[in-house]
Amino acid sequence: MKLPRLEVLSSDDITQIHNASMEILEDVGVKIDVGEAREILRKAGAEVNEESHMVKMPEYMVKEALNKAPSQFILYGREEKFKLRVGGDTLTFTFSPTPVKIIDSETGKVRETTLKDVENKYRLIDALKYINTSHTDVWAHDVPLTTIHAYEILTWAKNTIKCFGIGPYGVMASQDVINMVSMVAGGEEELIKKPRIIGFYNPVSPLQTSDIVMRGMMIFNRYKQPMIIAPEAQAGATAPSTLAGLLVQQNAEILSSLVLCELVSPGTPVLYGTVSTITDMRTGNIALGSIETGLIYAASAQLAKFYRLPSRALAGTSESMLVDIQAGFEKALTLFMAAAARINYITCAGTIESSITTNMELIMIDEELIGMIRRSLEGIEVNENTLAVDVIKEVGAGGSYLSHKHTLKNFQKEQYIPFLIDRSKREVWEKRGSKSIIDVAREKWQKILKEHQPEPLDKSIEKNLLDYLEMVKKRTLDDYFKAEGIERRPTGLPNLP
Repeated sequence: MKLPRLEVLSSDDITQIHNASMEILEDVGVKIDVGEAREILRKAGAEVNEESHMVKMPEYMVKEALNKAPSQFILYGREEKFKLRVGGDTLTFTFSPTPVKIIDSETGKVRETTLKDVENKYRLIDALKYINTSHTDVWAHDVPLTTIHAYEILTWAKNTIKCFGIGPYGVMASQDVINMVSMVAGGEEELIKKPRIIGFYNPVSPLQTSDIVMRGMMIFNRYKQPMIIAPEAQAGATAPSTLAGLLVQQNAEILSSLVLCELVSPGTPVLYGTVSTITDMRTGNIALGSIETGLIYAASAQLAKFYRLPSRALAGTSESMLVDIQAGFEKALTLFMAAAARINYITCAGTIESSITTNMELIMIDEELIGMIRRSLEGIEVNENTLAVDVIKEVGAGGSYLSHKHTLKNFQKEQYIPFLIDRSKREVWEKRGSKSIIDVAREKWQKILKEHQPEPLDKSIEKNLLDYLEMVKKRTLDDYFKAEGIERRPTGLPNLP
């Protein structure tokens, strides 16, 4: 029997959270600074206050949006042959989309991430079995800020056939993403029919929106690219300190954004997402590795199922500064709880320090952990073959099963075969160099990067992407502000080219 879903809410609990969320949407609303979005919502029946930018939504608008949103969808990789079904009972594990630092494998020191780190990460994930998707998730500090999104798409397309995710960073950058990925997909119509981008939109808790990112989200919506709506509410700081209260607020934030997505482009796939957690009241810091994070993820999976939406969570998280035991148990607990709750799309791999620092060894360790969790969810199959009554009779008392044909036939299916974990006797382990799992992981990823060659990108597509990148390089930061309707550069920003 497969492991049952982890559930932390009763059906009555879910109904109460839904009703409370509807009350918040109807009586308080959400603050939306994008005028176009407010007008779309107003025409659909929302109550809009143009002075405060608060938008109140009746429950029927939410129900209409839910009726338009698909319960499952297919996300394609660079090559059409690589595809993932997202929704239902499916599980997809991906790299975490946030690191800006890396623990250098050669020096052991933390440094800023570079474009070479981006390339290495895509190439490594292309070769892995369990991590199926990657994102704009390693920030390249050695290229201009105005070009990072274009470099990321080019680097993705050259180094993996797997799927791709990116945040909709405003009007101009989001249109760049659509234009460049359309080149890979074979045109805009093909991109619409077979989406290759999964977008990330984070409402600003409590009950606000990010205007620049919302404008970009609406561009992704128009091309029907799947969108993750994932609040980052922190219980006790940007959400009520009670987990039920956080779930009510988060639910209102997700559903209000869902309504906009489905009004912009009916049928757009939307994932019910979360990055919500607690505030550590001793420090005021975020606590993504807390056990409460796992509870929030499990509850979110139930709410997503209630609304018939695919789900997403950022799991496998830790506040540890090192690849150590704290990182191990925090990551394992949050990742297992998200997977056992059947979160469909789990961004989890390769990070510590509240997901802002990555490490190549950790990617390999998380790959191992994901493999073990997948096996655990399969549970124990009970049938005539697995009960093995005839085999037990044949071997009898004091016999051995090691060479029996039943063992040879079944052990690879029954057991997860680790590629990093060492189960040798101490004497053997010492003879092999007394290596830690980090040492073994380092050897594994370095070997993969030395030997694995990603499927090459068509040269004409590569040239088109390079030409587009050259065009992007000629822009200034002010060009992006103007695209957002901002005529003057906000104060306090660096004087970038």
